[in-house]
Amino acid sequence: MTAPAAPSCYHCGSHVPADAPWQIVLDETVHPLCCPGCEAVAHAIVQGGLESYYRQRTDLPGNPVNEALNSDAWAHFDSPERQATFVTSESDTEQLSATLAVEGITCNACAWLIEHRLNALEGITASAVDLSHHRLRVSWHANQLKLSQLLAVLATIGYSALPFEPDPTQEHLRHKKRVNAWRLRISGTNLIGITLLAFFLNGAALENVNPHAYTLFHWLPLGLATAVMLFATPPFFRRALVDIRRGLLGPAVPISLALSIAYLASIYATLLHTGEHYAGFITLLTTLLLLGGYVKSSLGLGHVQNTLKDALPASATRLYHDGCEKILPIGELAPGNHVVVKPGQRLPVDGTIEQGTSSLDESVLSGEQLPITRQVGDHVLAGCRNLENSLVIKAILVGADTRTAHISAQVKAAWGEQSLAAINAQNMHRWVSRLLIASLSVTTIGGWLGKAEVLDTLLSMLVVSSFCALAMAHPAILVASYQQLRKRGVVIQTPSALMTLSQTAHVCESLASHPDVVIFSPRKACAGETLVIARAMQRCIRHTSGLAVGISLILFTLAALGFLSPLGAVLGVVISVLAVVANTLCFSRSLSLSAAKGML
Repeated sequence: MTAPAAPSCYHCGSHVPADAPWQIVLDETVHPLCCPGCEAVAHAIVQGGLESYYRQRTDLPGNPVNEALNSDAWAHFDSPERQATFVTSESDTEQLSATLAVEGITCNACAWLIEHRLNALEGITASAVDLSHHRLRVSWHANQLKLSQLLAVLATIGYSALPFEPDPTQEHLRHKKRVNAWRLRISGTNLIGITLLAFFLNGAALENVNPHAYTLFHWLPLGLATAVMLFATPPFFRRALVDIRRGLLGPAVPISLALSIAYLASIYATLLHTGEHYAGFITLLTTLLLLGGYVKSSLGLGHVQNTLKDALPASATRLYHDGCEKILPIGELAPGNHVVVKPGQRLPVDGTIEQGTSSLDESVLSGEQLPITRQVGDHVLAGCRNLENSLVIKAILVGADTRTAHISAQVKAAWGEQSLAAINAQNMHRWVSRLLIASLSVTTIGGWLGKAEVLDTLLSMLVVSSFCALAMAHPAILVASYQQLRKRGVVIQTPSALMTLSQTAHVCESLASHPDVVIFSPRKACAGETLVIARAMQRCIRHTSGLAVGISLILFTLAALGFLSPLGAVLGVVISVLAVVANTLCFSRSLSLSAAKGML
């Protein structure tokens, strides 16, 4: 083992203090390091099997202090024409404000670092990081600080920032989540209130309640149920109307009928002081449906998480013929432009490397964790991460035309919640319509025979007729299969392509005949694994659908015979949905374990 070869830090190139204890051993040579931070990073790189970073790099990382002094790359953001679209000004104080989209924010420490670094600048009046949306709201005095300087400072601490441009689709999804959370809070709060009120009214304290309080308690359940019907249930009724108009009945139709009948019965019981209140049934059913939708979204069982879109950077460094570099939004690049991609950055374009050699992390596309070395003349795709040295790439496809963006758009359109639900719509229509007819027949016969609990029986049968478990089974297993294939570097752009693959016998013929199947992984066994997963998916769909239908038919029989109350029917449907979720998670886990053991 030889002595230290140089007095500069082996990781960052900075001066190493005298008698510094920090070092890293590589190829039996001791290399000095300047601080504990560099030591920690260097050991992490070597222990992670990425020591080739040090062997193959051609230059040291840039000095952040020097970069902070040069804001020319962001100078075009200082022009009034460009700032007019995203900067607001106060004429009295000459204060400017803007919202920036910041890449690289991962935790509260990032927010703290950004805010404290900016607040230390002369001219900054306020800065606040929105951690959940990766945005920065900042205000500054135009006569003391330029926006380009602010962006340059953010870059020196490792955060790339650009003017925030709202995405209508994302804004719509966020609004939908907020509204659904608001509906769930209303329904859950009223459920708690009705439950507590039911305990109180059934207790001995009812005898000592004065007439005015008794009247209040008598009308209060209907008031709480009315709030739930007005503010929490509209999505179910809108969905039911859509299903009826297109002639394909889904779960929303029997659910809406059950809620409507229960609400009308509660009004009748409240007004005439006879019959049974169903306020608890209404709030419980609504709360569980909304909660189920939230859990399904959280587990990713209802739609595909489009990770390809997140792989595309929002900005790029364009290299001009005179050697000048400027940071631009992706939308301002054009084919033929040259872009500089530094270590740690994602490639913003599809193109050809014209200068430099480096290792690329292509796991977001291919699923392969080991980096791949790319050199001059190699074709590279947007979304890959540069690991070692700076690259100069000539753009061939940019923006929405890149292969990654094109596939991402197709996946978003084909794997949405509505698209997945439409796949099993015909089967759902057959089961729902048959049980609705059976429910009406049993109710008619029960009424003709004069049974007292005919309304409870009807509500129980309607709840079971929704087939919520069956409606979830098909999309959930399709999504789980898609995610497993994505981990292996395969993108199935449409669910129908995955369904077709499960019925084919020959690997080459099946994949060659499907333009919607994109294989990024270089492994030869990937095509065979794709068909194995597709066939396993088909078997799991048959098994899980049969399980859901079997449980629903048993519950329906119990309800028709009068052995299942409306609340019991709701709990029975919850159990059937949990069985489908458990079966889907077991299927996904079995595929993951098979891949880990090399059996797939």
